[in-house]
This record gives sequence, structure tokens and C-alpha cells, in this order.
Amino acid sequence: MLDGKRIVVDGYNLQLSQGTGVKTYGISLIKALQTLGADISVLFGRDVPNLPNALLSEILFFDIHEGQDKNRITRNPLIQTASTAVGVGKIAAGMPVKANRVTTSDVVVKGAVNSNFIGSVSSFIEQVDVFNAATCFDKANGTFKLIKRAAEAQLPQDVALFHATYPLPLSVKGAKKVTTIHDLIPLRLPYTTLDDKKFYYRLIRNCLKDSDRVITVSESSKQDILSIFEVDPDRVDVTYQPIALKPLTEEEGTEEAIAKYLRQYDLTPKNYILFVGAIEPKKNVGRVIDAYAGLDTDMPLVIVGKKGWLWEDELKKVGILNKPTKANPDGKEKVRLLEYLRSNDLRYLYSGAFCLVFPSLYEGFGLPPLEAMSFGCPVITSNVSSLPEVCGDAALYVDPYDVNDIRKAMEKLLENEFLPQKLMYAGYQQAQKFSAERYLEKLTQAYAKVL
Repeated sequence: MLDGKRIVVDGYNLQLSQGTGVKTYGISLIKALQTLGADISVLFGRDVPNLPNALLSEILFFDIHEGQDKNRITRNPLIQTASTAVGVGKIAAGMPVKANRVTTSDVVVKGAVNSNFIGSVSSFIEQVDVFNAATCFDKANGTFKLIKRAAEAQLPQDVALFHATYPLPLSVKGAKKVTTIHDLIPLRLPYTTLDDKKFYYRLIRNCLKDSDRVITVSESSKQDILSIFEVDPDRVDVTYQPIALKPLTEEEGTEEAIAKYLRQYDLTPKNYILFVGAIEPKKNVGRVIDAYAGLDTDMPLVIVGKKGWLWEDELKKVGILNKPTKANPDGKEKVRLLEYLRSNDLRYLYSGAFCLVFPSLYEGFGLPPLEAMSFGCPVITSNVSSLPEVCGDAALYVDPYDVNDIRKAMEKLLENEFLPQKLMYAGYQQAQKFSAERYLEKLTQAYAKVL
């Protein structure tokens, strides 16, 4: 259906060195579009200059880092600020943001380092055309914030469609636009995020107007969109989201192989409780820890996720739980924090966990529970937002605001030897509903309405 169609996907989240749910979605989208025969380009906003020397431009594109090293190779902060201001001025004057092709030769070794940008894009970077418009997303957001005007990017080739994997005040010249809105958490739970709510509301409203189609990842999110904004329901398609993690091979999935892999974290199979997600208020880690503190178990609680907003408040009980006691004279950590793991590590942690506890306050989709199910891990999750829709009859549901309810669900699993097996088999079946093949079907149906 998409044979030969030139489709541009934004690199707004793809250019982050660490994983996010939106980044995982973007990579899954690229792979799906390639399977459907489309010619894929990715538009990045890396802060590197466009130089006459194509090889040097490529080297700088892959060298730039986020965080404290961001300006090491490129301009100093004052020049960066001035450059962004000039870019905002040009957009305000109606000028397009010009994107330049980035060559991907054999000079730069791809995928050598897992923890930075090149490692995070190595799975697709050599199968797509790469374009870069320096700080284009910052400029677009800045202009929209100041004068409520969206930006337009111009690529040196014809484009059939631009797919924004996240709401952006940006379009591509000559292309139709599809925007994915994952959730409206900043509007539904404004006290759980740091977003500028006025800007976010206007941004979503603009995206609903300037996009030819809107895609979302659950019926729950679609209902949120329809209840808050005036939009034709027929313009919003639900495609859900596929499970991106590859299953363990027969050799990798043996009990011996899993046990050996877990030993590096001092863990044993089926003897730890797992949480996966960012450490921030909306993920509800604090209540998970409070509920765990009331359990009579030697199983450690393993928290996998990067530290987000107010992470200190969420983890404030960890120090108390990890202190030596009569029952724990060696002071062995009861709560363990693994800040960021590669997808390969996650597969083994899901496979070896006694259960996943994921009582999130709100989710547009909720990928961790589904990932856990695909690896045979029983799931405890929230009875709100999209989670019952995604997890079906294959999970234990709790009130995410009730610590006792979360604790009782964990106790139920610990005390009933048959229940974990029942949830494991139900989880396998539920996960099949979100296969790559089903995602392709829904994505094809959505694209057929715009191309």
C-alpha cells in the first residue's frame, strides 16, 4: 500500500539518548512503515551546523551529546541563544526551516556505544534517509509559544506525508500531516507534570486543526481527546502500540540462562518484585514502596527507571527500608534501583520477575504491563485510564490511590501458588492482541484515509 511513498518521521524523541515510551513508539513506527514498503526519512533537530564538508557534518551530527556536553563541539550558549532567536524570527516572518541531508557513510561506526545517541538510533539509522535542521523543534516550540504560529520545514525532496510522533507545532512543506497524541496527562493530571499547561493546551488544539489525521494509542486516550477538544471523531484513529521487545530465543530463555544473567544484579528467578517506569509522581512509585513495606516477604523490590521530576519524594522511604535490622542484620538492600537498562536487560528482568507492579495514576497506553505479559510475568496494575483496556482479563487490578489495595494484590499473588500461573498464561494470550502484525493492519487502515 505504501510502496514508494516518501514519509518523514520526526526525530524529536528519537534523538534522546535514553529511551522513552514515545521514542519506543517512534522506532516501532519506522519499522512498521518500512515493512509496508514506504521510503522513510527522519527529520532531526540536532544542534550542529550544516557544513560544505559532508563528512565533517556527519561526524558532528553523531558526536553531539545531550546534557552538560551539549555545547562542547558546537557553539557556546550565547551564540546558541542568538541563533535560536534568529530562527524564531524567520519562522515568524513565514520563512520555512530548511533541513539538510546528513550522509551516513562507513566512516562513523554505528551502534558502538549503547548509552548515547548513536547507540539509541543504530537499529534504524542506516535504513532511512537522515535530515537535520538545527534546533528546529526548539525554534518551532519557541515561535508557537510567542506568537501561536506553527513552523514549516522544507526538505530537499518531495514528501507525501509527515508523521509527528508527538504533538509538534511543525509541518513539512508539501506534505500531509499525521500526528500521534499519546495521552492528555498534562491536562487530566496537571499536578503530575512540569509542562506549561497553557502552551500544551494550545499546542494540542493546533495539532488537531492542522493535522489531516490524528492517531492515538487507546480508546481511552481517544475519549479524552473528544471530551476536551472539539474534533470530528472520524478523524481520530486508534492503532494501539506493538510490543517492541524481541522475545528471548530458545537458548536465551532457559532457566539456567536467565539465572546466570540475573546474577549480575544479585537476583534470583521468581524471587523479586519488579517496577518499570520513570520515577515521578504520575507513575506512583511512592505508593508501590509504601505497599511493599507492609509485606512479609524476603523478595526485594527492583525499581527500573530513570529519575524524573520529584524523584526524591517518590524514593524517600528507600533509605529506611534498606537499613540493617534484626530480620536483616547484613543490611541487604530490600529496594534496589536500576536507573536505566538496555532493552536486552529488560527482557531478562521481566522473564525472571515474580510479578510486575505498575499502579500508574494515568496512562495513554501503558507498555510495561504488556511487555511483562509477553515474557510470562504476572501483572498488577491500575484500574484507571487505558490500563484495563490494554491488559484485559490478564491482570490483577488495584485502586492506584489506595496503598492497602496495592499491598493486598501483592499478598494475593504471594499466598496463592496457582494465581501467578493463571495470570502468566492469560498474559501470553493478551500480549498476542498487540502483535506487530495487528499494528500493521491498524496503521494501514489509518494511512489509507489520508494517502
